[in-house]
Amino acid sequence: MPDALINALGTIAAAFVGVVTWYLASRHDRQREAAEREAQRQAEERLREQRVLDIVVALHSEILAGIVANRRQLTKEDAEYAMAQETPFATADDTDFVFDSVKDDLSILPAEVIHSVVQYYRTAKQSNLLTADLRDPYFISQTPSEKRRIIGHLLQIVETQKILGEAALADLSAFAGKQGLDLTENEARAGKLLLQAREEMKLIFKKSERSVRTSKPPGRR
Repeated sequence: MPDALINALGTIAAAFVGVVTWYLASRHDRQREAAEREAQRQAEERLREQRVLDIVVALHSEILAGIVANRRQLTKEDAEYAMAQETPFATADDTDFVFDSVKDDLSILPAEVIHSVVQYYRTAKQSNLLTADLRDPYFISQTPSEKRRIIGHLLQIVETQKILGEAALADLSAFAGKQGLDLTENEARAGKLLLQAREEMKLIFKKSERSVRTSKPPGRR
C-alpha cells in the first residue's frame, strides 16, 4: 500500500476519532447542563411550593386570629348591648398584614383557596369601614332608629365575616393537609384559649365588682 494512502487513512482515522471525542464531550456537556437546569428548576419549584405553604399557614393564622376575636366580641350580650346604644364605639381591626402582602399577586395562592380567602377579606374590609363610620359626625347626627339600623347591618356583616372565615379556614386546612401539614390542632388550641380567656375575664370582673363594693363608705344610719 503506498505511503500516501496509508497517511491519508491515518489522517482520516485521526479526524474521525477527534470528531467522536468532540461529540462525546459535547454530549456530556449538554447532558450536564440539562441536568443542572433541571436541578435548578426543581429547587425553584420546591422553594415556590414552600413559599405557598408558608403563605397558606400565615393566612390560616391571620384568619383564625380574626375569627377568635370575632367569637370573643360578638356574644349575644355584646350584640344586644350594641343595639341598645345610641353612640356606640368600636375600633376597626385593620391588622391583616399577611393578606396585604399577597393581594397584589393572588396567583401565588392555590386556586382552591382563593375564592373563600378573598370573600373573607372583602367582608372583613366591609366590617372595618362600617366600624370606622361609627365615629363619623354624619353617623353621630343620625336618629336613634337610623343608628340602630346601621349597627344591625354591621352586626350582620361581622357574623357573615365569621362564617366566611370558617369556610376559608377549612379550605386552607384542606390544602395544608394535602401537603402533610395538620392545621386543625391550631384551631382547637385557639378555641381552648378563647374559653380560658373568657373564664379568666369573668374572675377579673367578679374581683373588680367585689373590690368596688367593699371600697364604698358605709351608709349613714
